[in-house]
Amino acid sequence: MNYERLDALIEARRDEFLEDLARWLGVPSVKAAPEENAPFGRELRKMLDLALSDARRYGFETRDFDGYAGDVTMGGGEKTMGILCHLDVVPAGEGWTAEPFALTVRDGNLIGRGVIDDKGPALGALYALRCVRDAGIELKDAVRLILGCDEESGMADMRHYMARTASPDYGFSPDAEFPVINIEKGGIGILLSKNTGGEGGAGIPVHSMTAGERPNVVPGFAKAVVGTNGASPEEIRASLEALNRARGFKLTVEPIAAGLAEIAAAGLSAHASTPHLGVNAAGMLLIALKELGAGGGSRDAIAALADLIGLSGDGKELGIAIEDELSGKLTCNLGILRYDGSHLTAQLDIRYPLSASEEKLCGQIAMAMSQARVAITRLYGHAPHHVPADHRLVRGLIKAYSDVTGKKGYAFAIGGGTYSRCMPDTVAFGPNFPGDIDTCHMPDENFSLEKMMLSIRIMAHAIADLAGRES
Repeated sequence: MNYERLDALIEARRDEFLEDLARWLGVPSVKAAPEENAPFGRELRKMLDLALSDARRYGFETRDFDGYAGDVTMGGGEKTMGILCHLDVVPAGEGWTAEPFALTVRDGNLIGRGVIDDKGPALGALYALRCVRDAGIELKDAVRLILGCDEESGMADMRHYMARTASPDYGFSPDAEFPVINIEKGGIGILLSKNTGGEGGAGIPVHSMTAGERPNVVPGFAKAVVGTNGASPEEIRASLEALNRARGFKLTVEPIAAGLAEIAAAGLSAHASTPHLGVNAAGMLLIALKELGAGGGSRDAIAALADLIGLSGDGKELGIAIEDELSGKLTCNLGILRYDGSHLTAQLDIRYPLSASEEKLCGQIAMAMSQARVAITRLYGHAPHHVPADHRLVRGLIKAYSDVTGKKGYAFAIGGGTYSRCMPDTVAFGPNFPGDIDTCHMPDENFSLEKMMLSIRIMAHAIADLAGRES
């Protein structure tokens, strides 16, 4: 294999990569209401068109699957290697110091929504294909870059895609971490709900609550409108400041009308698979409302959510904490909280290890919430995904990682869910490196430029090693 030529081509195209990345990040490809030929909204249609157009400009064959997904193919052979990426991104959210939907280069870091999750790696995979081809590396297997549009919101894109074409025989998704992720935990989406209208009760009335936009994001901000019940804003503020001192919270209150005040909680966003890296503002708000003496029909539900979920990310208080040696600990994220004065909903994102049972987890949650008369609805679920560590694919990817970085490779488990679980013999592979702070779904999402170029090299070597002919 001509690895020197391959590496030189990747480095020579650094500036071109940045120009393309800037155009890709400039499209705010957040899922929206469907339109004709745009099942996930106009911006995602625009993003898919842009990506496929760039691929054709670089000389590749492309296919468009009704706006759900597209693919880019190089070469042919009895088998097909898949590279699974996505073009949709989560909403920008609060707390940015740079323009979210643009490329900012600051101190050697690339900043923008989608830089690491997953537009940067998707474009990097396209560049890896170009450079493998232009380096003259002969392939024994076809290589297919799959570009989905609904990874962040349920993966309806992959169900549509796989119903209309054959799945690759093996592959990887550059949407997590190096060296190789061969286990992805199972996932459950749970809706907790309670109708509170007509239920009286003493205490501070809660008129509304809002936190979070996606269940797979730890909400960084939450707010509630409450009645003051004759208390002055200063009295409420004093209670919140005491809670701030005691618990390290960031709670504020502002009067908004006669007898009404808005309480705000500031946390820290993170991915739902790593709730310990964030601070859940929804949980913080619920604890504060309970401590203030929230009353009315929402009292029991607020207390239950505060006590049984709160700031915990492991499900311990719910009675669902579990872990095993291969896949680690269960995580539980309160991602969305809504209350309109009569109906309360809270959505949980749960990632569970190989040894857990979805049925038992749902049963335990229902039992824990029953005393507060909170209903539980299963919204979605998927089983854990596992490719054995001794599989040819896993060994080949570890070799590519080690050859490029000079560091020992290994396989491990994550709580995040990638496209890997949608197809057989597929694993997650990059782009984050061991020890990196994962900034996906966070304000100022960023990734080192040098590490981005290194990840492209690793992907290119993996393509050459696994799909190329032996020289």
